[in-house]
Amino acid sequence: MVLMDLERGGFKMATSSFNKDFKLNSKKTVKSFEKMMANPAKSIKINRDLVSPENERRGEDKLKQILRRSKD
Repeated sequence: MVLMDLERGGFKMATSSFNKDFKLNSKKTVKSFEKMMANPAKSIKINRDLVSPENERRGEDKLKQILRRSKD
């Protein structure tokens, strides 16, 4: 989901993992950006058969615990 940032006339991604506000203000950053756009990340296939029901349940419990804490 992309949220429009009207105050600055740009766009922001709806994530907190890292800041997506960036400027291409040097040759190095332009080159790096061109490299990223030319070689997009490959998607990773997850073999769901390797996840045991017990591990899946523990992961769900851990996620619920984290989400409960974030509400406080």
